[in-house]
Amino acid sequence: MDNLTKAQRRKNMQNIRSAGTSPERAVMCELRRLNIYFAKNVRSITGKPDIVFRRKKTIVFIDSDFWHGHPSRYIKPKSNVSYWQGKVKSNKQRDEEVTRVLRKEGWKVLRLWESDINRNLTKCVNRITRYL
Repeated sequence: MDNLTKAQRRKNMQNIRSAGTSPERAVMCELRRLNIYFAKNVRSITGKPDIVFRRKKTIVFIDSDFWHGHPSRYIKPKSNVSYWQGKVKSNKQRDEEVTRVLRKEGWKVLRLWESDINRNLTKCVNRITRYL
């Protein structure tokens, strides 16, 4: 059972952002420090990728462990389990479909987990630069 009232839970969920998260900001800050040009949250590209390198035709998504269902770090909610299982499953399916469509359009797609960024930002940024 949820320990917050319906109004408190609603306010909490409204404050969760899909763009400008701390892992995204950390990666973008590091890329800027390295003088690497990129665009962020490009709506015109399928999936609204977090980071886009247009000249290199490369896209980076930064996925949350919870919302995108990390295989080992996803913590299942204790309430409304069936809703959350369906939600996370549909997010994973959408991620796969977006990746497939973008690759078909000629984009290189890289997906990073938020926990990997939080644990070792330098390693993740190096992975991006190698990918480019």
